[in-house]
Amino acid sequence: MAAGGLIVLALPVGAQTTPDQPKADSGEVQSVVVTAQKRSQRLKDVPVALSVVNAEQLEKQGIRDLGDLAKSAASLEFGDQKTGGAGGSASIRGIGTAVFTTSAESSVGVVVDGVPLGNTAGGALFDMERVEVLRGPQGTLFGKSASAGVLNLVSKSPVLGRFGGFANVELSGGDVLGSKLGNTVVRGGLNVPLTDDSALRVTAHSDRQTGVYFNVFNNTDSATTGNGVRVRYLLKPDADLAINLIAEHDRSKATGATFFAPAIAYDSNTAGNHAPKAEFAACGVTVSLRNNTVCSDALELNTARVSGLSAQIDKTLANGLTLTSITAARERSTGPDSAAIDMSQGWDKVRTSDSTKDIRQFSQELRLSSPGKQEVDWVAGLFLSDYHSDKHIITTILPPPYVPSPPVPRSITNTADTVTDSRSAALFGQASFKLNEQFSALAGLRYTRDKVEDTQTQSSVVAFAPFTLPATIKTGSASITKSNLSGKVGLQAVLDKDTNVYATLSRGYKAPQIDNDTPMGLLTASGTTTGDIVKAEQPTSFELGLKTSLLNRRLDVDVALFRTTIKDFQEQNCTLTAIGALNCIPLNVPKVLSYGLELDLRARPMAGLTVNASSAVILGTEYPTGFQFDGQDVGGQRLLYSPKGKVTLGVEYTTGIFGDYEWSLGADVTYKTAVRLCNTLAPECSYQSHTIVGLRTGVRSPDDKWGVGLFVRNAGDERVPNAILYPLPGKGAGSGYAYSLGGNSFRSVGITADVKF
Repeated sequence: MAAGGLIVLALPVGAQTTPDQPKADSGEVQSVVVTAQKRSQRLKDVPVALSVVNAEQLEKQGIRDLGDLAKSAASLEFGDQKTGGAGGSASIRGIGTAVFTTSAESSVGVVVDGVPLGNTAGGALFDMERVEVLRGPQGTLFGKSASAGVLNLVSKSPVLGRFGGFANVELSGGDVLGSKLGNTVVRGGLNVPLTDDSALRVTAHSDRQTGVYFNVFNNTDSATTGNGVRVRYLLKPDADLAINLIAEHDRSKATGATFFAPAIAYDSNTAGNHAPKAEFAACGVTVSLRNNTVCSDALELNTARVSGLSAQIDKTLANGLTLTSITAARERSTGPDSAAIDMSQGWDKVRTSDSTKDIRQFSQELRLSSPGKQEVDWVAGLFLSDYHSDKHIITTILPPPYVPSPPVPRSITNTADTVTDSRSAALFGQASFKLNEQFSALAGLRYTRDKVEDTQTQSSVVAFAPFTLPATIKTGSASITKSNLSGKVGLQAVLDKDTNVYATLSRGYKAPQIDNDTPMGLLTASGTTTGDIVKAEQPTSFELGLKTSLLNRRLDVDVALFRTTIKDFQEQNCTLTAIGALNCIPLNVPKVLSYGLELDLRARPMAGLTVNASSAVILGTEYPTGFQFDGQDVGGQRLLYSPKGKVTLGVEYTTGIFGDYEWSLGADVTYKTAVRLCNTLAPECSYQSHTIVGLRTGVRSPDDKWGVGLFVRNAGDERVPNAILYPLPGKGAGSGYAYSLGGNSFRSVGITADVKF
């Protein structure tokens, strides 16, 4: 995705303007229109805490996937998407769920063009009009998985009667101008009018990134590629009917992208049977906090394919009501994938192979909304979803090959097959009642009924050199049906055209999940057991907010105070066994509290200068006293991926040069306090407070048809991990820590170029 201070989209950017939009030279902050309440409203009029990242900002900051959004919204964080899945690792106000079990849902919903993605989310962001980050429970208006907030993504729609297109490219090379990564990013699209009342928009992307990991065993860099296309069709035969059809397909492939790189290795582990530091050194790995080298002879392959179809029909009825139908079908498939853990002693401790996961999801939303700007504005609807997941994985444990067999096995092969079905139905509605010219009352209600079923079969085969034991087969299954009533009440005061104060009390809900691993683990032989139920998560959130414009509309200020109490917070305890296998057990934390202050600023201090900033102070988000992970009392420790403080700042200055050419200079800064990334009491599980700086500059042609630019991201090359693992895989307790890295963990320096027509 192009950066360097360049506006590369050929069609209008996502921050829409209201009819009274000021001219460019007026010095006012542009008015932003959002659909956070299922209707178009000015951002400053919406009684919800939210941040908006428009198309221009997405391009300039080089935001190419969901995880990149964290540098534009202070309350938004992401964990490791290699384990959580795209979207599943998001947290808002310190509250999130890393989606690992197939029956789990994320606390943060991801919605694209009105379709809740659930566990079918794809990672790539391209040709987006805007992204709205809604904070706090949003279930009265959005589908599923919205107990902590929603990422509402809106792609660019076809434009009637206009032919145009764009293409842009971004290039950076490892060890070129100080860049630590190799990146090639290509974006392009066409808008084609078909008739007077219909148009087609086709956009595509192709990405390649190398150098996150370097494998000393075979002297190769990791490589990740992604390719995708989106086709949007718009038919608007009259002012009262609009039909939007969307088809998309995305593919990604990662080779050599191992799960971790050793960051801290001790001379000996607790048991004294490993010398981690020396073992890695013997394989050519110098362990340090900045290390990205690994040692593996495995293929290390990860693939994913995501497809989606949706149809949205909006019909304005004779009485002014709008009837909306959104029908969607999505699929996400991964694998066959393979990976290995720890080649540092000459053989792999654990291999996974033939790992596949196939997800199918169907959803239907039907809603009716009032015309807007009435004495009572309301939205009511029905939401249905049907989710099916089929997961298969083979894990092989390999003891030392030089040990006699028997008594030690040559291999232990575990095969696990998991089938999950989840069906949900909901009735929802929200209304605003105008009490007088200044005050309005808010009320929303949602009735949800979920049915979750999960069956898992495990087969374990122990092989010795001369013979193989009969397979041990275990089966676990469970089913739960749960109904819930959630909602929202509030009061809004419009002090003047540019000032809005609101107070809301919201109750959210996230469906229960099923744990079959724990009860099956208690079986000592073949058998059948019933899975454990992880109870539904229920947050209650109070929010007090102010939105206003100051200094002759040169400064927009949004302030929100919030306090959220979560009952039965859904957590997962993920640990590595002594041999390096990842073992994750879902569980409930009885009560979690999150409270704090958020501030969003949008400013235009002078002609050509724009400033966007957000900050969040998030307190609480701690485990209750006495709560334990692996026998350790973590009471008082913060939840994972929950910094106490975070600030984001974006500055852009543009001016004319050489006649009508435009020169731009921009900077992005993200500051974050220390954050816990693994669940032990050791300080090594936290990453220090840090600041990430990005810089860019560019030149655009007088007719705005082309531009070139330079950029640097993560200028200080801050080696921020996405996750921290303990202990070192394959090395046992007390061996050390490993970092899971990503593209944002390295400095990237490069060039951009774009054309529009």
